[in-house]
Amino acid sequence: MSTYQKITFAFFLILGVLVQITPVIRSGLTYEYGIGYWGPSGHDSVWHLSLINAINNPLSIDMPIFAGEKLINYHPFFNIFIAFVSKATSISSELWLFQLSPILFSITLLVLSYILGKLVTGKHAGGIILLLLNSLATSLGPIVSLIRYGNFQGESLFWAMQSPSNQINPPYTLSLILLTTLLILIYKKSSHYAIFFLLLITLPITKAYSAVVGFSVYFMYTLRQVFFKKQYSHLLTFVLSLVVAISLFRIYNPESQNLFVFKPFWFINSMIDSPDKLFLPKVSSLRQTLESSSAFDIRLPLVYIFSFIIFIVGNYGFRLLGFIRLNSLPRLFNVSLLLNIIFLTLIPTLFIQQGTSWNTIQFIYYALFISNIYLTLFINSVIKHNWGKIVTVVIFIFYTLGFFGAMPNYLGGAPPAFLPTPEIQALDFLRSQKKGIVLTVPYDKYIKDSLTAPVPLYAYETTSYVSAYSHQTVYMEDEMNLNNSGYDFQTRRQLSLDFFSQKDIHRDRGFLLNNNIDYIYLTGVQTDRFPLDTKKLFLTTIFQSGDSIIYQVQK
Repeated sequence: MSTYQKITFAFFLILGVLVQITPVIRSGLTYEYGIGYWGPSGHDSVWHLSLINAINNPLSIDMPIFAGEKLINYHPFFNIFIAFVSKATSISSELWLFQLSPILFSITLLVLSYILGKLVTGKHAGGIILLLLNSLATSLGPIVSLIRYGNFQGESLFWAMQSPSNQINPPYTLSLILLTTLLILIYKKSSHYAIFFLLLITLPITKAYSAVVGFSVYFMYTLRQVFFKKQYSHLLTFVLSLVVAISLFRIYNPESQNLFVFKPFWFINSMIDSPDKLFLPKVSSLRQTLESSSAFDIRLPLVYIFSFIIFIVGNYGFRLLGFIRLNSLPRLFNVSLLLNIIFLTLIPTLFIQQGTSWNTIQFIYYALFISNIYLTLFINSVIKHNWGKIVTVVIFIFYTLGFFGAMPNYLGGAPPAFLPTPEIQALDFLRSQKKGIVLTVPYDKYIKDSLTAPVPLYAYETTSYVSAYSHQTVYMEDEMNLNNSGYDFQTRRQLSLDFFSQKDIHRDRGFLLNNNIDYIYLTGVQTDRFPLDTKKLFLTTIFQSGDSIIYQVQK
């Protein structure tokens, strides 16, 4: 690498890392008002923190937000990794989760992107292009937002998360690192069987969606080695990896076969119907009218085709240019990537996930990631022409505007959610107490309506914050994740509400003892709304500061 190449690589790497970490780097830090959270961090990152702090035995993880149960139907490798490095380095899990891992993951992913881009194009410029695309590439949502609202926001108007938001979903970013490493090794025809094995068994427990890409691409590579090279070592590696991967996956996902529901066009229809997505009311009204009719109308399939085209064009955007040149990669490698793009796009078109319908949209994230490779090949092939230079500049100006359009959400003043300082003190105190089960008030979505940003976590969303910051196990919190994983949380929710209603003191005392409740945590409006009879319930107030109270149950 020449001096010029080193300088340009370093410049664009730093630029890419800054883009990637912007949505997350400020979250989790302490400010004058408490700990702030931007974007989805107020829910998603807090859940990761809760799980990270609960991991002792990685093969049998206690569910920190549903006391007495084990973690199921989840892919916990990212959380296991952060828990391990936190203990190994004696650096807090909060710092690793919110600041260190985003920086390290961004650097790693973008360096690997440069290597892959340089490999497939044979040029330094190709590496820089893929590095930038994996940092900035976005949908056509910003164009829609510009036309409608005069801004460049709207990255997810067509549903799929795009490159600038990679770090919002840290397990996804880790899976991209593993997947990019795998693609590099396959492209270089590597014989590092142990590395292939480790990558393949790790993908399903990092993000199950990524395993579809990893195993299918490696399978195609294996077939080539068997039929053309008469080499069987990769076949053995593939079989062993598949067996171990399934075994590990089943440990954490014993009921995964029941998660998918066949519901064609759910994402596409909701994209058209929802005001917070693309929202085309005339198309939506026409489709619903035609669907309710008992007679067949040719306009209905035409509406579906039109909506599907919008879904594809909107999500892929400029990436569609990459498919102009489909023969720039080795044949089997090319075929395996293209088949993955098709398959990964069709899954969310046809299926949703039981409990949380929108989870299957994550399949298309990987299709978009692979498509960045094809756009890299296209740009690399046309940039030598004047018109190609103009197209390239337009693409990256658009992507840059899209990035800056979303940045006010992360670089503005007050965050959407925060953990107040008195609550930090209360949870720190609870953390110092003997391990036990904490009872919290079930989430009430109506409290948020009377508050302005920043909203305290207890009112912001149903989250895992009590377990995350107290390092204690909670009887029931974060109903969203419980629902995602298939737990019967409704029964516990009702039992909790019955307790806090305080209508039958003998039943309420029995509830505490029967469920081994050790602590009760109240904060905000909960303290006035749910006064507890401490004498009859045999409760001792062990902490009170501001509007946060912690009771200990006497047994």
